[in-house]
Amino acid sequence: MIQNKIDYIKRGAFDELYTPKEAIECILPYIPDTVKVIWECTAIENSEIVTVLKANGFEVIKSHIKDGLDFFEYEPQHYDLIITNPPYSFKDQFLKRAFELDKPFMMLLPITTLEGKKRSKMFQQHKVQILIPSKRFNFIKEKKGSWFQTSWFTWKLNLKNDLIFMNV
Repeated sequence: MIQNKIDYIKRGAFDELYTPKEAIECILPYIPDTVKVIWECTAIENSEIVTVLKANGFEVIKSHIKDGLDFFEYEPQHYDLIITNPPYSFKDQFLKRAFELDKPFMMLLPITTLEGKKRSKMFQQHKVQILIPSKRFNFIKEKKGSWFQTSWFTWKLNLKNDLIFMNV
C-alpha cells in the first residue's frame, strides 16, 4: 500500500480509477424502491457500475466526456438518481453541479472529501449522508489493496442515519 501511495504522488492526479463490482453491490439496498432510471455520468465502456445496476433491474443512462457528453453541460431528460465514481481531482466541481441539478445522488469519493472548509459548509447546508464500507476497495487490478478509503456520499436518499457503516 505504501508503494501505491508513492506511485500516486509521483504520477500526480490519476482520475481513471475503475469502480470494482463489490463497491456497487454494497449500495444496492440503499437505492430507494422508487428509483427506476439511474444516470452514470462518467461511464466508460464496460463500466461495472452500469453492468451491476442493469443486472439488478435498473435502466441506466450512461454518459462520458469522451463521448461528447460533459457532466457540466449535459443532463438527460429523465432520471431518478445519479450514481457515479467521479474523477477525484474534480470532486468539488462534481458535487457542486450535482447539488445544482437538485436530484438525489450517490458518489464514491475518498473519505478525506470530508476535509476542508468549503466542502464542510456545503455538506452541512445540503445535509449529506455517507455510506462507509468496512474495507478499502481495490481500484487497480494489478495492485493488491488500496491506500485510501472511499465512501458513498449521498444526497436526498432519506437514509435512516447520516453515517451508515456497511459490512462489506
